[in-house]
Amino acid sequence: MRKRSHRGYRQLIESDLEIMPLMNLFVALIPMLLISAVFLKVSAIDMQLPSDDAEADVSSISADALNLSVRIRDDEYVVQGRRLSRRVVIRKSEDAETKLSSILEGIKHDHPENEELVIVSQPNTRYDDIVRVMDISRGSGMGAISLLGDSGY
Repeated sequence: MRKRSHRGYRQLIESDLEIMPLMNLFVALIPMLLISAVFLKVSAIDMQLPSDDAEADVSSISADALNLSVRIRDDEYVVQGRRLSRRVVIRKSEDAETKLSSILEGIKHDHPENEELVIVSQPNTRYDDIVRVMDISRGSGMGAISLLGDSGY
């Protein structure tokens, strides 16, 4: 039998692992990754989408429901509902959002039980306009907002 030399064993243990090149790589890569990263603020808007079951929708609508809606057109907001007079706000006026807010607040004051509002938008309506009307509606006290697309002009 051949004896192992203790000298070879000690040389194996005493050798160092070179991690400096790896550390240098990390020192260079981590700041570059942080600089090139894109940080986004993620937010969500609570909405109720119309259900596919039309019969359930018809049966759930009571005779007392207002069916309040805000129709966003290119040049105007149209607020209408059951047992309500149709109100039109010209969008190009400076105080259009204030007028829309006061109309919705008046409806909420007259009908405090009503929490539902449907926003009807056209296919070419900008997303910012829809979100602005949603914010105005929430600020007026309408908690349950639905979104509906209108294909007809």
